[in-house]
Amino acid sequence: MSWYAMNQAMAELHLAANRELFASDPDTYLERFELTDAERAAIRDKDILALWDLGAQPYIMRAFQRRNGISDEAFNEALKDRQYSAIR
Repeated sequence: MSWYAMNQAMAELHLAANRELFASDPDTYLERFELTDAERAAIRDKDILALWDLGAQPYIMRAFQRRNGISDEAFNEALKDRQYSAIR
């Protein structure tokens, strides 16, 4: 698992140019990061539960959620059965 790269790929969406590329061609945007297939799919598909289970950093996930138009309700629903544990 490439935890750092996964979080970096989500965090770098704070730049407008990266958000535009991700919105229009997520695979091209994600090519520059060393991600597993599961990480790439979770980011591309905006799969909050998969990102959580892969160990995404919660603050970065929250920013990713907001930058990608995922509602608070959908975000919370996806994680309703999960707990945060800093120990992995």
